[in-house]
Amino acid sequence: MVPSGQLAGNLAGFAPGLPEALAGRAFKSRDFDEVRAHVGRMYCEHQMQLINRRSNLDLLTRRFECRGLTIAEVTYGADVLVTPGSLDQFYLIQVPSRGRAWVSVDGTQHPCMPGFASVQNPEKPIGMYWSADCQKTVLRYERASFERFAELYSGQPVRKALAMRPSVALDETAGLALRSMLDSLASVSKFAGDQLPPLFKAHLETCFMSALLMMQTPDGIDAFEHNDRRAAPLAVRKVRDYLEAHAHEPIDLADLCEISGVPLRTLHDQFRKHLGLTPLQLLREIRLERARADLLRAAPGTSVTSVALGWGFDHFGRFAASYRERFGETPRETLQRVRTH
Repeated sequence: MVPSGQLAGNLAGFAPGLPEALAGRAFKSRDFDEVRAHVGRMYCEHQMQLINRRSNLDLLTRRFECRGLTIAEVTYGADVLVTPGSLDQFYLIQVPSRGRAWVSVDGTQHPCMPGFASVQNPEKPIGMYWSADCQKTVLRYERASFERFAELYSGQPVRKALAMRPSVALDETAGLALRSMLDSLASVSKFAGDQLPPLFKAHLETCFMSALLMMQTPDGIDAFEHNDRRAAPLAVRKVRDYLEAHAHEPIDLADLCEISGVPLRTLHDQFRKHLGLTPLQLLREIRLERARADLLRAAPGTSVTSVALGWGFDHFGRFAASYRERFGETPRETLQRVRTH
């Protein structure tokens, strides 16, 4: 385990939370029954108990819905015990930004503190403690959507809930994947507000699901990594043609697997073998070309940011760097050159 002081240093500058621009659905209440009912609608039916009956609840929730994923910022404003039992229909990641908390899984308590993500699967009964000053970013993954994603990736049916590690440090590989996505969300919200294009929402959902997939137990990861089915080159051609024709739309991994007829991991392997890149890397190259075409015929008032977002590029620095590497000039230089002619 990473010492807490070292972990804090590694996470300097990282503040999990839902960007203000994306928090389109906010709720605030101090009424006990109203609070329990609201949280029940967001997640599931549960028991809630005030540690100190004289204390006052001050619930605040803000949330952003992204297809099969809901990201919320939650604080109770009082010490509470929450007992939902089994979650049944969803997986949960909780990332505290302040305060104290723990999560009990099968009767074993796991600390839930800043610098770590706690992860819960749908089938194991849980209980939670939140301190009055505890604030968390909570990610709710629809079970059906996530397990379908897992099946597409592995090519194997998911017959029971995936076993997840109860606690993941945010400075290890799986934690860094989640952390980078939360950072990306905060960054892009500054430019797009709550009006994220459907293409970008599909991209977000896929990346956040990949991060959760990495939080499985070691045995679960091994089962995914050792699937080595073979795919015919025809699968690569079919997917390549589909990407060319539908690059302007949200790309659903389920569609890619259905078109290719092979598991996602196998498709990745065949793409690397025959084209030297993955399907999503090819999609990025196609979208770079389309973004350049849009810039070359840009109407007055067109911005590099709007073009980048329209083609699903969430990190503008990386977009500019990839664009320059590919075309020998920055997107802004392309736009300026067009405007001077």
